[in-house]
Amino acid sequence: MKNKKIEKYKKEESHVYVFHNIRFDFNLYINAVDEEQAYHLFDACQFTNRSEWKIMLELSNQPTN
Repeated sequence: MKNKKIEKYKKEESHVYVFHNIRFDFNLYINAVDEEQAYHLFDACQFTNRSEWKIMLELSNQPTN
C-alpha cells in the first residue's frame, strides 16, 4: 500500500470590507484578503460616482458590552 501524502490546507485570513454609499445609505460587504483585493472586487461591480462611497474594515477584535 502506498503512503499518501497529506497536504494541509492553509486558509488565508480574510477581512470584511464595508463599502458604504453615503448618497443612498446602504452597505456593500466584501470578503477580501487585503485592501487591494477589496478594491478590485469593488471595481468589478462598476459603480459610478466613487466619491459617494466610504470604505470601512471590520476588525477581528470587536468591542463588546
